[in-house]
Amino acid sequence: MALKLIVEGCRDKVREFVDFLKISPHWRLYSGSKLSLGKEEMRIDYYFDKQPQNKLSLTDKPISKLTLQSSDGKRIEITLLGAQIVEMCEGITYIHGTNYDIYAGKAKSMD
Repeated sequence: MALKLIVEGCRDKVREFVDFLKISPHWRLYSGSKLSLGKEEMRIDYYFDKQPQNKLSLTDKPISKLTLQSSDGKRIEITLLGAQIVEMCEGITYIHGTNYDIYAGKAKSMD
């Protein structure tokens, strides 16, 4: 059974929300329509169904590098697989991805 999703509101926010849904690994967009509700607003109707689970290897996922810098200038770099970046609101960004630490769980040698 398909799922019908109707989103209506500020044009930019509707587009951001739909773009986020389109990259979901669990749902597949298969049909949709857009309707302008004036200069600043729009409505979209989309149909989704369950995405079949596929077995992707690590090399099948896009790789992104995320760099964070603290207020004292220290930098941390994180490699993410299948990163999703969504601007939630002013000053807040949601970043989701998978990180594999090949050294996790291994004892460090002090030689």
